[in-house]
Amino acid sequence: MNSDAQMNYIVYAIPVFFGLIFIELLAGWWRGRDYYRVNDGINSLSAGMLSITTGVLSKAATLGIYVFAYEQWRLSSLGSDQLWVWALAFILYDLCYYWAHRLGHEINILWAAHLVHHQSEEYNLTTALRQTSTGFIFGWIFYLPLALAGFPPLVFATVAAINLLYQFWVHTRHIPKLGPLEWIFVTPSNHRVHHAQNPRYLDHNYGGVFILWDRLLGTFAEEREEETIIYGVRKPLASWNPLWANLQHYAQMLEDARHASRWQDRMGIWFRRTGWRPADVAERYPLTRTDLDHFTPFDIKIPAALKAYVLFQFALMIGFTTWIMAISHLHPLWFTALLTLLQGYSLFSIGYMLEGKTGFVPHEKWRMALSAATALLLVALEQIQLTTSGWMGLLGYFVFSSFWLTRLEQGLAIRSTPPPQALDSVSTK
Repeated sequence: MNSDAQMNYIVYAIPVFFGLIFIELLAGWWRGRDYYRVNDGINSLSAGMLSITTGVLSKAATLGIYVFAYEQWRLSSLGSDQLWVWALAFILYDLCYYWAHRLGHEINILWAAHLVHHQSEEYNLTTALRQTSTGFIFGWIFYLPLALAGFPPLVFATVAAINLLYQFWVHTRHIPKLGPLEWIFVTPSNHRVHHAQNPRYLDHNYGGVFILWDRLLGTFAEEREEETIIYGVRKPLASWNPLWANLQHYAQMLEDARHASRWQDRMGIWFRRTGWRPADVAERYPLTRTDLDHFTPFDIKIPAALKAYVLFQFALMIGFTTWIMAISHLHPLWFTALLTLLQGYSLFSIGYMLEGKTGFVPHEKWRMALSAATALLLVALEQIQLTTSGWMGLLGYFVFSSFWLTRLEQGLAIRSTPPPQALDSVSTK
């Protein structure tokens, strides 16, 4: 089973996603309800961009496991030419997703991966694209029952893509409750509940397409008009760094394991319930939680000139990521891995600037130097070809960016005003 088709679904969906984000922005402007912040939106999209490129690298392994289980251990052979097979696969995939999602909230090591999707303190369509880069480590386990039941890899990959695409539209505050549909399907209303950190709403509504699983298994909660939803996690990310977003809970568990006095706790912390910490560690190294009665979203104000530079560079990164996705299947995995490393460092640098840190200039210089070196290496290894206009375009980009960066370095005094909670860099649920 080749993963190219599933990757192409994502490539084709990218302009649709951004078109819908633009429509949501217009709707917010028209209704006087702006649910976007530039820094939060860029951070969510950065996590999503990193997720889809690392997904190219991990997809071969996860689909390979599914194919192996299907070929070696399937209990039946279901035909992909029968409609009922596709319909049943779609329903059962969502049930598997429910359990993967639910346990992703209930077990520490699984929450460390899934946490990324919940870190945004806003709720809009960019939140839907905010995905983990480490979920592949354990995520494949939950779908093995489909392979054992005999659903062909093509059917599995297709219904997985449809399930993922469906979940995009429910990440909005502009759509109210949808009447009888609320009883059967995941809707914006009941998924808003899922992203809340209010005690009433915490850890509910896990379905991907069908909310029926939550209603049947006791994990459903209804959105209530009298209680305003506070989005995010109880221990905020407090950073615009997409690399740290993926690593923060792993780092917290490593620290707790290092400080624990009992070996049982050092081993068990990874598989205990989310938020569990050894008693001695919790006493010596307490973690503060968000005060929901005085909640202030993490925010850092940066000068308009720097914001314009960030937006320019980030727009180019969107194009760069789309290009990687479009051509990755034509190249060896090391090609995608190399470009993903460059992408990751670039997104880190963008997050660094959004945090208003004065040391952003060296990172940007290194980023441009590495970009030039990568282009020369790939041309030398005959992985890409550049025409004269291509070389001129790259040269123009480096000259223009360097000139702009020099002006910023000379003319800007970076102001950083994070709220007190932003000084905490570790996270629990």
